[in-house]
Amino acid sequence: MYIDIEEAIFHLSHSQPVAIPTETVWGLAARMEDEEGVNEIFRLKKRPPKNPLIIHIHDISLIKAYASVIPEDLEALSHNFWPGGLTLAIPIIQEKVPAQVRANLPTAAFRMPDHATTLSLLERVGPLVAPSANLSGKPSATTPQHIEDDFGNSFPILYSPHQPCSAGIESTILIWKNGLWHCGRPGAVSLLDIAKVLGYLPLSISADREAPLCPGQLYRHYAPKAHLTLHTTLWEKELSSCFDGVLGFTDRVYEGAPHLVTMGSSYDMQSIAMRLYAALRELDDLQLSSVFVDMNIPSTPEWAPIHDRLFKASST
Repeated sequence: MYIDIEEAIFHLSHSQPVAIPTETVWGLAARMEDEEGVNEIFRLKKRPPKNPLIIHIHDISLIKAYASVIPEDLEALSHNFWPGGLTLAIPIIQEKVPAQVRANLPTAAFRMPDHATTLSLLERVGPLVAPSANLSGKPSATTPQHIEDDFGNSFPILYSPHQPCSAGIESTILIWKNGLWHCGRPGAVSLLDIAKVLGYLPLSISADREAPLCPGQLYRHYAPKAHLTLHTTLWEKELSSCFDGVLGFTDRVYEGAPHLVTMGSSYDMQSIAMRLYAALRELDDLQLSSVFVDMNIPSTPEWAPIHDRLFKASST
């Protein structure tokens, strides 16, 4: 159900989450300081309370109001990538950010979305928490239909004349730790582009399934119901006997595949990113149970978001 900004403000002021468009994926939003609204997000998504939320802001000055430390290169990162698909997790004054938002961590994650309608909403209502607008663990929502599939046809969706989800995957998350930036989740902003600003490639940080440091670190994530088998070599003889579907690419042939769902061209990472979640949801629409996933793609930092999403979608 589409609503305008005035209706969205009304819903948010009454602790009712709304779906908002961004350039990455659709978000499920509540006001950061609204305990009831934030709790409703966790309830709707069936999201574990240990999984922190990203705070969306419209002005860089706001992050400074919450920070207990201003990390090195924060200004440079925000200048180069905001508005945009980069999230920065930094130490904060804990009394200023509700514990449920930051999962009791001493840090909080912030980003400025690159979407005119949502920026206008943020100017009106202040900081919003907005995890992806899908049931927890399922593929993220990149279309209004995905939101309705998960939450029903009457769920409030903020209408925008501006195209959402041009990136197709979530933001890249950087965590400030021990005097350096670490990558908590690869995403919409290339790690190589970030390295050009920092002078170094953000360090990798291992995910902790018991206490994730940022969204997207839970072991199983972005997952369809089908069991996914990831492999770089095509098992043509086994496609029809061992699998009821293949998740592959438009520029390759899969002899013997009972069902083929494509993610885009194997040469074009951006086309794959924009199509990935719709493809994963299509596997469920086809009611497939065992799917072979073609992973014969580059293993470079630029392709890290695709590897990350498919690995998490296949994990048990």
